[in-house]
Amino acid sequence: MLLHGYVISEMRKRLPLLMLWVLLNGIALHAGEGPDQTLPVKERVSVASHIFADVQIFFGHWEGIPNFDLNAEYSAYLDKVLASSSRKAFDFATLEFMAKLQNGHSGFRDAWLQDTYGQQLNFYAYPVDGQWVVTRSELSDLKVGDVLAALNGEPFESFYRRCRPYISASDERWRKRALFEYPYLFPERFELTLDHGRSVTVHRQGAFRSAGSENTKIDASNHERVLLIRIPGFHTANLEADAVEALRNASSAKAVIIDVRGNHGGSTPQTLIAALMDRPYRWFSESTPARIGSFQLYGSMGTHTDLRWFGGIEEPTDVLYKGSLYLLTDGGCFSACEDFVVGFKDNHRATIIGERTAGSSGQPYQHRFENGMVFGLSAKRESMPDGSPFEGVGIAPDIEVDVHAADVISGRDPVLEKALSLAKSSGSR
Repeated sequence: MLLHGYVISEMRKRLPLLMLWVLLNGIALHAGEGPDQTLPVKERVSVASHIFADVQIFFGHWEGIPNFDLNAEYSAYLDKVLASSSRKAFDFATLEFMAKLQNGHSGFRDAWLQDTYGQQLNFYAYPVDGQWVVTRSELSDLKVGDVLAALNGEPFESFYRRCRPYISASDERWRKRALFEYPYLFPERFELTLDHGRSVTVHRQGAFRSAGSENTKIDASNHERVLLIRIPGFHTANLEADAVEALRNASSAKAVIIDVRGNHGGSTPQTLIAALMDRPYRWFSESTPARIGSFQLYGSMGTHTDLRWFGGIEEPTDVLYKGSLYLLTDGGCFSACEDFVVGFKDNHRATIIGERTAGSSGQPYQHRFENGMVFGLSAKRESMPDGSPFEGVGIAPDIEVDVHAADVISGRDPVLEKALSLAKSSGSR
C-alpha cells in the first residue's frame, strides 16, 4: 500500500534537534533593555493570519485540547498584535498563542530575539522532590545539587508560573524541564537565592545555543562485562554511529545498558535500533489532519477529522547484539529518543528502567518568514503501537526508579545502580 510505504520510508525520519529547538525557543520575559524594533501593522497581521490559517490545516493534536476555541483565542491574540508596533510585544503575543496549543512540537521563534536576548544561562535545573534542583552547571558559584529558592527575591516557583504561558509543551513535566531551555525568559543579569540562604549572581553570557548541542560524544564504559553506553542526543550522525560501533565490540558482554536520560532527540536512530532488535518490532500508531469539505460542512464527522494508520511491523535485520539489554530513561528523553525506546517497550526486547519519558514526538510542518520568524506545527499525533495514549503521557519504564534531591546532591545514581545490579546478575541470551 502506498501510504504504508511512505510511512516506513519517510515518516520515520525526525527533524534534527537544532531545527526542533529553533521552533520551540521562547522570548525574553525579563531581559534587560535592548534595541527593540518596530513592525508595520501589515507585517504583524500577515504573520498572525498565516499562523491562524495553518493551525487549522496542519495542527494534528486537537484531541489534546478538546475545549480550545481557536476563533476566540485568535481574536484575543489579534487584539494584542494590533495594540503595539513593538517587535518584542508581537513575539510575546505570538509565543503565548502558540503555547496554548499545548504541544511540545509546535512553537514559534524569532531569530532577532535569539540574537538579541539568547545569551546562555550556563546552568540547568528542574523540579526534583518538588524543589528546583541544579543538575548541570558551568558556573563556579553554582553547584550541582543546589536548590533554587528565589530569583531576584521572587520565589522561584512563582517566577516559573509567570514564564509558563510562553512555553510550548504537551504536559507540565516537560514544560518545567523546558524552562531553562528558554534563556530569553530570564533577565540578562539576576540574583539567585539558594535554599540555605547563599546568593549567586548570574550574568547570561555567550551566544545562544540549542539545548544539548554541546553534547557531541557518547560515553562507552565496561563494568564487569556490562557495557554501558551513554547517548546524550541523536542530533548529529556521529552519536548514533559511535554507539553502533561500540556494539560491534559487545559480543562478549554479559549485558548492555543504553542510557538515554536527558536525550532530547534529533533524527530517529534506525541503524541503532536495528543493531539491537532480535525480534519483530512495531512503531507508533499515527494520525494526521484530514480536512474533508463535506464533513466540515455538515459536522457529521465532528469538528476535526483525522487520517489514522497502524505504524507497521519491522523484521529484524543487521543485528549486532542479541544479549540482555537495559534502557535507562527519564523525563528528558524526548522526541526521537522516544522513537528509539517505543519498540523495545512494545516487544519487551529490553528492560526499561528509570522514569517515564517526556511524551512528545512528531514531524512539525514549518513556515519561515523573510523577517527571520518561523513557526512549526506538529502535523502528526502519535499513539503507542497498541493504540494507548502517548502524547503528553510518555513511555512508562518497566521498573520505575525515582531520583531524589539527596541523590543529586550526593552524586548518587540509583537508576544506574539498579540497572547494573540486574545486568550483572543476568545471563547472556
